[in-house]
Amino acid sequence: MKTVASHGRLSISGLGWSCSATFVVLFVLCMLAALFVPLRLAHGWIGLWSDAPNDSSRVWIDGLIWSVVVGWLVALVFGTIYNSIVARRALHEIS
Repeated sequence: MKTVASHGRLSISGLGWSCSATFVVLFVLCMLAALFVPLRLAHGWIGLWSDAPNDSSRVWIDGLIWSVVVGWLVALVFGTIYNSIVARRALHEIS
């Protein structure tokens, strides 16, 4: 009898929420670093999400919204590709 290792499929919604939360936390940490540390360490990450000045409220709104949007986009693309590879691999292992 042949045993096939079963790999679970990723939950797109779980991945979307976790990627969005990760990007939001990274954005907030980078904003705090940009506001309280005079070095320009975090400006590149902030610049990905907004072109507003770092001391404006618009940068926070843009950054938080785009962090969630990009988190879901990453989850949709990554999750779909991962799930299709896992499904194809499972079919290949069966035959």
